[in-house]
Amino acid sequence: MIKAITFDLYGTLAGFTPSRYEIQSQAAAKFGLQLTEEQVLRGYFKADEFMSKQNATVPIRSMGSNEKLNFFAEYERLILSETEPKIGLKTSLNVWKETQNMSYSLTVFDDVRSVLKTLKARGFVLAVITNMNTTGPEILHKLGLTDQIDFAITSLEANAEKPDKRIFQMAFNKAKCEPEENVHVGDQILSDINGAKQVGSNYILIDRYSLNETFEDGRRITSLLQLPALINTI
Repeated sequence: MIKAITFDLYGTLAGFTPSRYEIQSQAAAKFGLQLTEEQVLRGYFKADEFMSKQNATVPIRSMGSNEKLNFFAEYERLILSETEPKIGLKTSLNVWKETQNMSYSLTVFDDVRSVLKTLKARGFVLAVITNMNTTGPEILHKLGLTDQIDFAITSLEANAEKPDKRIFQMAFNKAKCEPEENVHVGDQILSDINGAKQVGSNYILIDRYSLNETFEDGRRITSLLQLPALINTI
C-alpha cells in the first residue's frame, strides 16, 4: 500500500522564470551565439546528466571554488554543444558567468498545485527530496508550498545527494513509511529513478520535454496531471 509520495524539485515541481532557454539565449547572444529552444533543451539534458553523475561521486557543494568553475565550464559547454559542438571551455565559462549575473527565480509549474491538492485529499504524505544547498522549510516557503507539501529534505540537511540512499532514507523516516510504501517522482534517471530503485522505493519518471522516450517500463509521464491515475496502478 502506498502511503507517501516524494518529489524531486527542479524539473518536476518547479522551473526557472525566465525559462532556461531565455536565460541561455540572452547570455549566449553576448558572445555571438544564437540558440534555439530545442538545442537548449537537449543541451540541458546532457548537462543535467553530467551533474547527476558528479553529485553521485564528489558532490558539487563540497568542491573548492576552482573545482566549481571547472565543473560549470564543462556543464555550460554541454548546454551549448547542441549549437556549437566545438565550443571551448573558456567561452563556455564566460557564458555561464553571464547567466549568473541575470535575475531569475524558481516558479511552480502550472500543473502542480491542483495535483498536490488531489493527492493530499487522498491521504498521502507528500514530500520533496532535492539536491539543493539550502533548507527544506526555506524552499517550501519561497515556492508557497508549505500548506501542500508536508516537508522537504535537502542535500544540505541530509549531508548526501541523490542518488545516495541516505537522503531517501531520511525522507522515509520522516514520512514514517517503508521504501516500498513510497513512490518517488523525478525527472532524472540517475539521481531520481536509479536512486529510488537502489533504496527499494517505487518510482515514476516525469519527462516534461519528451527527452526520455526510450524509458519503456510504463512508469513515465509527461505531465503531473497524469500522476494520480498512475499511482492507482502501483
